[in-house]
Amino acid sequence: MNGLFPLDIGIFVVGAVASFLVGANNTATSLGILVSTRALTPKKSFLYTALFSFLGTVINSKSLEGSVKNLIQSDYKIYVSLAVLTIVSASSVAFYLLNKSGIPSSLSQMVYISAASLFLVSQNEFSIDWVKFYVTAISWIVSPLSAIALSLIIFRSLKYISTTNSLVIQMRFYRTFILIASLINAYVVGANAIGVLVSVGLVGINDYYLVATVYGISSAIGIYVSSLKPSIVVGFRIAKLGYLGASSALISGGILSEVFTLLGIPISITQTILGGVIGLSLRNLSRDVVKQLIQVTKGWLTSPVISAVASLAIYGVLKSLLGL
Repeated sequence: MNGLFPLDIGIFVVGAVASFLVGANNTATSLGILVSTRALTPKKSFLYTALFSFLGTVINSKSLEGSVKNLIQSDYKIYVSLAVLTIVSASSVAFYLLNKSGIPSSLSQMVYISAASLFLVSQNEFSIDWVKFYVTAISWIVSPLSAIALSLIIFRSLKYISTTNSLVIQMRFYRTFILIASLINAYVVGANAIGVLVSVGLVGINDYYLVATVYGISSAIGIYVSSLKPSIVVGFRIAKLGYLGASSALISGGILSEVFTLLGIPISITQTILGGVIGLSLRNLSRDVVKQLIQVTKGWLTSPVISAVASLAIYGVLKSLLGL
């Protein structure tokens, strides 16, 4: 047992807590649409969302294994561990505050911007893989814009298909598509968002299957316990799109999120899915929709700021405690 052991355990434990919070927050979009369109009963919606988030984590998160583990580099492991523990702790604080407000947020933005902020004050204690940083930052812009365009294309395609069937068949068709798309998005949350946290946990405990399993379970519990308020914000206030619109938003978000996951790029899943929701909501831009879009946008802008400021404070405290 070496001097790093407490830090390693701290990273693993705080990563599990963050998985609980992120699972509750990042599945809010698909879960909210699933419940609000009554594609499934609330009980089944939570059960299936939790299950598929867990499966995404244990099956598909390995593609994100290096997203944080290889982002922060140093000749001294203690500085890597200290920085990672600081970042995941600060992100957990930000997610907790935003969950209470019912605002979906971006984990990758919190983690990467916090890492860059720490680098600026770290006195060369560690370095950042800037190529990885910039590729991820570009994805924050590309993914929601792509989702807006793709959701409109899918909407027109589904609308054309639906006109050739009776109303009863249309309803079954849309419900099936919403269910499939929601479960795909829950799976991708596990693979991508929780996958980022698995990468965090591997800095402390270098056992992929142990970390992925524990974090997948933690995320599933978070969905059951703490996802109601964020899902209400998205599902009932923004996504007043009906079956056709909800299907289009979720399918576009799921496709793009899975593409980025397979490429090993951590993205903002909430921004990607909500990009599709926003694109379709603009067809009928009511005052309530505008109000909720402003609220979510504030969350996107403030969450990395909260995380970065908290990171700076926590990093200083931990260094003082360790005598560094």
